[in-house]
Amino acid sequence: MSMATDAEETDAAETGRRRQPLARGIELLTYMIESTQDSHGVRELAGKLGVSPSTAHRLITDLEKLGLVRRAGNGQSYRLGLEFLRLAWLTTGRYPSQELALGVLQDLVEKTGEGAFSSLYDEQRQQMMFTSTVESSHPLRYTLPLQQWMPLHGGASGLAILAFLPEAVQRDIVSKPLAQLTPHTVTDPDALMERLAEVRRDGYAITRSERIDGAVAIAAPVFGLIPGDVAGAAGISIPESRFDEAHAAALALMVCEAAAQITANISGQRLNS
Repeated sequence: MSMATDAEETDAAETGRRRQPLARGIELLTYMIESTQDSHGVRELAGKLGVSPSTAHRLITDLEKLGLVRRAGNGQSYRLGLEFLRLAWLTTGRYPSQELALGVLQDLVEKTGEGAFSSLYDEQRQQMMFTSTVESSHPLRYTLPLQQWMPLHGGASGLAILAFLPEAVQRDIVSKPLAQLTPHTVTDPDALMERLAEVRRDGYAITRSERIDGAVAIAAPVFGLIPGDVAGAAGISIPESRFDEAHAAALALMVCEAAAQITANISGQRLNS
C-alpha cells in the first residue's frame, strides 16, 4: 500500500510539473545559466528538474524552437542559445554593465579616432549581430544597429567571421541566395570564396560600401573559449570621404590587436605587452 501511495504521489507531482511548462522552462534555463558546464544532456536536465526525460525533452525542444537553447556540437546535448544572449543584452543594456569588449573598443577609438564596434556570431542562424559600439567624436560618423541579426557576406565584420569558419560551413553559407545589401556587396559564390581566402590570409577584412553606402570598415575575428572557434569580430567604421588608403595597414594592425585583446578577455588570459 505504501509503495502504491508513493507511486501515486510521484505521478501527481509529475502531472503538476507538466501543467507549469513556463515555470519549468525558466527553471531549466536558470540551471543552465548557473552551471559551470558548457552543455547538458536531457537525462541530466531531467534529474536536476525532478521530471521525466520525456518531459525534459519537450521543454528543451520548445526552448530550442525559440532559439533560447541550441544543440551542442555532438548533437546529443544542449547549450544556451544566442537568442537568449541577445535578449539578456537588451535587458542588461538598461542597467549599468561592463562588457568584455567595451574597454578595448574605447581604447581603439582613442588610437584610431574612428568609431569602433564588436559583433557576435550565431552558428545556428549563421548570422551575426553588432553587440557593442563606441562612437568617435567626429560629427560625420555611422551608427550601427545593435542586437539585430544580419548576414555575414556583406561588411567587414561579417567577412572577418565567415573567413574563419570551417570551409564546409563557408560553402554552405555562400551557396544560398545572398542579398544584395548595396551595389558593392559581393554575392557571386566563387568571388566570395576568393575574397574569404584573402581575409583569412591577411587576418582582417576591409570593405567599402558593402553593407552601408559610403562606409569603410576594417574588422578582425574574435575567438571564443575553444581555440580557433570564431565567436565574432571587432573593428572600426570610417566614412569613405575621410578614409586614407595610406593609413589602412596601420589601422588594420590596431584592429587586429583589439580583436586579440577581446579574445584574451574571453579566455581570461593576458596578452604580452
